[in-house]
Amino acid sequence: MKSAKSLNRQLVASMAGVTGLALFIMCAGFFLFYEFVYFRFWAPEGLEGLPEPDSYWPTPPEWIAYLVLWTMGLGGAIVAATRFARRLIQPLEAVATAARRVAAGDLSARAAPTKASFAETRQLIEDFNHMAGQLNRAETEMRAWHAAIAHELRTPLTILRGQIQGYVDGVFTPDTPSLQGLLVQVEGLSRIVDDLKVLTLAQNGRLELRLETIDLAREVASVVAVTTPMLQLAGVSIHMDLGSVVIRGDGARMRQVLTALLDNVRRYAAPCDVRIETRVTRDHAILRVCDHGPGLPKGAEAKVFDAFWRSDASRSRESGGSGLGLAVVQAIAQAHGGIAVAMASEPQGVTFEIRLPKL
Repeated sequence: MKSAKSLNRQLVASMAGVTGLALFIMCAGFFLFYEFVYFRFWAPEGLEGLPEPDSYWPTPPEWIAYLVLWTMGLGGAIVAATRFARRLIQPLEAVATAARRVAAGDLSARAAPTKASFAETRQLIEDFNHMAGQLNRAETEMRAWHAAIAHELRTPLTILRGQIQGYVDGVFTPDTPSLQGLLVQVEGLSRIVDDLKVLTLAQNGRLELRLETIDLAREVASVVAVTTPMLQLAGVSIHMDLGSVVIRGDGARMRQVLTALLDNVRRYAAPCDVRIETRVTRDHAILRVCDHGPGLPKGAEAKVFDAFWRSDASRSRESGGSGLGLAVVQAIAQAHGGIAVAMASEPQGVTFEIRLPKL
């Protein structure tokens, strides 16, 4: 506030000083012009017979009139400068006050717009409020993200701790099935950590891709060959319609995308039929996975790629999903310059479509 008042005073003093100096130079210039130039070189006709005055400088009454006019002009300049400074300073004070509150941790702080502000200062307030809103949303999302991560890690860690503590206390006897169960939990933790790493790198623009010329159809075939036994055990039948689609991409990441989509089908849509297609359109290279499972709730197509989103939290956790698989799919698609979309299948089910730039 103190600095704002100082700036206000400086603006008023500067504008008043400039105006006063301009008035002084103007008056002095008139006096010098008439004293040394006008009456000596361009004297009006009819003044030749008049006695020569001692000086052309103003008389005391004229000086008084000049000073009164100069004071009035200077006063008007001060009033105008004060109003101008108020219109300029008030929005800056609002932004500065809100910025201090944001710096102190109050991300709900906003700068109040003023009616008599300039377009530029109004834009400054709007931009600041938008930035503060973004920070507030980012903090809210970060807290929700941390809570979701803690929740996802808590279950497998609790199982591991309880099981191992049982072995230490002699309550449980280590055998192959129980150790395999522990290994499943460890693999689940590793998958969550890997997915979190991919998402974090993608959000920071640091997800590295080993780009090369690949054929999506060939990558799909290699993934299906590995995952078919597991999918068949879950009652998932795969049908492929693969056209040659050559792109510039990371083969390992694209296999990760398809694996995540098929794993999503196995967990949430089985038993069902799945159709995998690769196509080239006028604008994109397409990888499409269509299932005929229960589908998504109405309007959920835009949310499925959000991290930790679930249409049915209890069912999802029972099936072992972390809620990160489809978020990873979107991250990898965007890293390739493309996008992942979800849409309803006919007569039921979900179609996931990865749209990538053509080669």
